[in-house]
Amino acid sequence: MNNPAKVLISGYYGSGNAGDEAVLSGIKTSFEKTAGETIQLTVLSQNPTLTTSQHNLSAVYRMDRKRIREELSNTNLLLSGGGSLLQDTSSLRSLLYYLWVCHTAMSMNVPVMFYAQGIGPLKRKISRALVRNIANRAAFLTVRDASSAELLRQIGVHNPNLEVTADPAFCLQPADKQRILAIFREADIPSDGKYIGVALRSWSEGNLVSSPSQYAKLLDALEEITGCTPTLIPMQLPQDLKIADKIASLRPQTLILRSHLTPSELMGIIGEMHAVVAMRLHALIFAARMQIPMIALNYDPKVDTLMHQLELPEFQSHWSQFDPSVVATKTHELIESWPSRKENFNRITVNLQTSSLRSAEIANLLLK
Repeated sequence: MNNPAKVLISGYYGSGNAGDEAVLSGIKTSFEKTAGETIQLTVLSQNPTLTTSQHNLSAVYRMDRKRIREELSNTNLLLSGGGSLLQDTSSLRSLLYYLWVCHTAMSMNVPVMFYAQGIGPLKRKISRALVRNIANRAAFLTVRDASSAELLRQIGVHNPNLEVTADPAFCLQPADKQRILAIFREADIPSDGKYIGVALRSWSEGNLVSSPSQYAKLLDALEEITGCTPTLIPMQLPQDLKIADKIASLRPQTLILRSHLTPSELMGIIGEMHAVVAMRLHALIFAARMQIPMIALNYDPKVDTLMHQLELPEFQSHWSQFDPSVVATKTHELIESWPSRKENFNRITVNLQTSSLRSAEIANLLLK
């Protein structure tokens, strides 16, 4: 039997972000479906022990440059992604790190593939130049949406090996129903209730800052207009729990899921909701995967891009400058119209699931 090909994955893994962990689970699932046991995956992680425990994958510390070089010396392909790695909104340092990993692989003659990445925003001239340099030298580029492909072209990427696929999280499978019911019991949430999942995060932009009082008013409006009980679903711990607790201090009856949950468990929980209202991208992707009506609180171009992909662009509001009653009314309208929308929505999401496998298929071709 031939030895398995070795693939090293670079991304924002092992940091407690459910969206990124869903991406990693989706990548693993994609390779299992397309390559079986002929591929050996290793992950660059902030917490290798946690990553190995959660995903049953070999992992090394992402900031250990010596160890990264050692891994690359015995690697057949570097996957950069998925997720929103190549952007300079959070920090330039983060962008430089991910590009350094790619550059190091290229200097060691290891092929590099962008894997279902969401590109941008790239606000700085130096950011655009550095991404252009690496992207033009990559063996292949797959991006999760057409906007990312267009941005690469705009900044001067002329690599012909560029294809739009989809976020790997669309490959994820939800946890089984019994596990979801157990999570509800552990949280003292009746399983026969009608709930709206709400996934919020702290954010700031210019003079605007996340407002717990505004979010508390949103939960009140959702309950009043839809008749469903809002339930906060933190997607990154402990960060999202902090704002959840601030909301609960203003609205003591607020339900919060506090447990550390896997992406599959979160997807299964969202599948039990009547609707989802979310800032977090992957809470929206989980809702799409589970055919649940969703309203987006848009804080980043990637959210708007997803809502256009799902043909629901009108069902989003600004993350800060929104009217709680308007968002709640939109949620109610979408719930009411969902039966007539569901067939077309199912077609869209099935296509995205198929597209999400395409990145792994391309990686397999590179390995051959």
